[in-house]
Amino acid sequence: MIRQNIKTEEYFKNYLNEYKSHIKRGFEMISNGKVLPERMVFFKKGQLDFIINYSIATYTSGLDITILREEYSKVLDYWPQGWSKNIANLIIEGEVYDQYVLSAYDEMLWMLSLGYLLDVGAGDFNKLVEVIDRDQVKDFLFEFIIGARIKDREPIELESYREYFGVPKVFEKLRQAITETEKEKVEKLVKEFVTREWYKNHKDAGWYNSHKSKHDSYFGYWSFETAAVVKIMGLDDSSFKDCQYYPGDLV
Repeated sequence: MIRQNIKTEEYFKNYLNEYKSHIKRGFEMISNGKVLPERMVFFKKGQLDFIINYSIATYTSGLDITILREEYSKVLDYWPQGWSKNIANLIIEGEVYDQYVLSAYDEMLWMLSLGYLLDVGAGDFNKLVEVIDRDQVKDFLFEFIIGARIKDREPIELESYREYFGVPKVFEKLRQAITETEKEKVEKLVKEFVTREWYKNHKDAGWYNSHKSKHDSYFGYWSFETAAVVKIMGLDDSSFKDCQYYPGDLV
């Protein structure tokens, strides 16, 4: 049964078949030397995007969570070679900043959140953490989720943001929630975030309103980070469990 009632079962059947072909063709092009060396880093990141979107689409389409777990594992296997700092990080006038652009931030946050929700092994989860450390990105929401999975992780004192504070603003209420100690206040902030702000705040994201696209690029709208925060903090999600963006069965 479809978990998000925006597209039909037929749509997802076609989507998954098409993206499976894209992914297979992409790996064949890489192995057969059909990608120009100067385009390889961009091609591999595009391939990673396909794999991420495909994995999330399996969940949205209603397939069993075991399928999501299998596809998520494939994402992590490809992550170290598919992710590039020169694409993911903000670059201004040739200078690479220690912060992600929104699209990359979303992908990293989705994968960290799913890693925690699916309780993946420490070795696999660390593939994400090692890339974050390599990219020198320091973010409190990232670290909140990482710290719940890696107990001896050294906490950060400051974030690495210098310019364009769009990312923290998009997640402002959730970021505030993880600093609160009063559970009732935390639950209120999380509810406001996922029901009123999460989708609206993503109006500049490439996937926003993708269900209206003629290119069939919609793979699902999910605030996996909300579910991760709920699980980590042991929150009562009964007041927002029916929110269409909340993947409650992963909690």
